[in-house]
Amino acid sequence: MIYLGTPGRMVGIKCPSSQSVDHEDRYTFEPTLEGKLKGQARPVGRRKWSLQTSAATTPGEVAALMGFVNGDWGAGPFTFVSADAPITNLLSPAATSGQYGPLVTNLLAGGPVDLGADGWAARSVRSLAPTEFGNGQEILLGTDFTPVRQGVAVTGSAWVKRAGGRVRLYWYGPDSTVPLGSTTSSATATSTWSRVSVTGLPVAGAVRCRLVAFEVEHATRPAITWSEGVLDYADGQGCQKAVVHAAARSLTMAVPARIYGDLSFTVTEVG
Repeated sequence: MIYLGTPGRMVGIKCPSSQSVDHEDRYTFEPTLEGKLKGQARPVGRRKWSLQTSAATTPGEVAALMGFVNGDWGAGPFTFVSADAPITNLLSPAATSGQYGPLVTNLLAGGPVDLGADGWAARSVRSLAPTEFGNGQEILLGTDFTPVRQGVAVTGSAWVKRAGGRVRLYWYGPDSTVPLGSTTSSATATSTWSRVSVTGLPVAGAVRCRLVAFEVEHATRPAITWSEGVLDYADGQGCQKAVVHAAARSLTMAVPARIYGDLSFTVTEVG
């Protein structure tokens, strides 16, 4: 399945038969009069997904997607959950790499860190106020909200550093900025780098969540999945703002009660 919409109104659409994603080139190049080539890098490159349904797609399944293409849900943008994001990482690329860190008042960019057997992480975040650990100091692991589904387990994880540190999922309603509840890990971190995870079901009324590290000095590689437990780490596949366009339909069979065809379409990240 893929999902499109807004948290609380995420429309599930049949799993595509193919899905590919292109990353916008972050670099622009310009030759100089001296014969050198200079490159300039932008901070982020947007993504574009090309998807196609199978030949057995029914008219009702096509109609669910065409509602976004035709503007039934408005112009957007929409939250997009790709076919692999729920079992890889629902956080955005910026959240997983810690690019948001300096924008949050209680955090500083922590730089590359050696996770031992788990290799190097290129970016990390660290607490600006380590003296507040006893007062519940938290490190916010991603400023965006991640969509959740009622009755579907959510697992959050991160590599953290400090004995006694944990991770926590906060649950939010469609428009609330105050959590409806939280779920905190029972496993605790150590004085060296270790991956800590928490799994829970969204509380009643929750449609989105946030992940925080609790009473830790340092954190990196956060991840959120729709799963019953922690999965192998993957880079962020979440997309908070996207539009659906360039739909093309191909008819396979059209007889009474048997109308099948495939649909190709594009989802482009915006913002």
